[in-house]
Amino acid sequence: MSQIKLVVFDMDGTIIEPRSSWAMIHDYFGTDNTEMLQMYIDHKISDKEFVKADIKLWNSKSDVPVNEEYINSILDKAKPREGAKELIASLHEENIKTVILSGGIQYLADKWAKEWDMAGAFANDLIDDADGNLTANINASGHNKGPLMEKIIKDFGLASSEVAAVGDTMVDLPMFEIAGLSIAVNTDDERVISKSKYYLKEGSMKQLSNVIISWKK
Repeated sequence: MSQIKLVVFDMDGTIIEPRSSWAMIHDYFGTDNTEMLQMYIDHKISDKEFVKADIKLWNSKSDVPVNEEYINSILDKAKPREGAKELIASLHEENIKTVILSGGIQYLADKWAKEWDMAGAFANDLIDDADGNLTANINASGHNKGPLMEKIIKDFGLASSEVAAVGDTMVDLPMFEIAGLSIAVNTDDERVISKSKYYLKEGSMKQLSNVIISWKK
């Protein structure tokens, strides 16, 4: 029986192809949020302010109002990474639960969590407000993965040593610090790789199955 009882997956760039679901929308509209992104990274603006600026940019490039349905139609073009489906299925066969914890968009997290029969998905809502205007509810800030990770582990009644975290960027490091097994994927960032206990440099995600199932501290 595996020591690992739960695997917490980042979503963007980890189990789906787009490096960022937010960037995927910017690519669609041809917008550039580099300046605001740096301000967010530097903690000079909040998540809410960051997303509000994104929505304003998208609307500036659209002939029709950008609403929830429009955004979701863009996100539907996202594809899973090679072997992600098979990896998650193999974990479920061993009674290892899986969840998504992502700074990305809830619609996409819910879609793939449902597709793969995962136990939960924690991300950020891009939804219409009462007036039909696109707005955001921030549930999983890119600056807040650590506390959310701790809450998920507590809710599942597990010890940190029974949990694996899989991610690809610096914002996943708080998850890595908490999890008993930390796995870096789809990245050349030495800061991320150095903090992981296992690094999948290339190839199918399915290769992680035996690593997770057989892990012993």
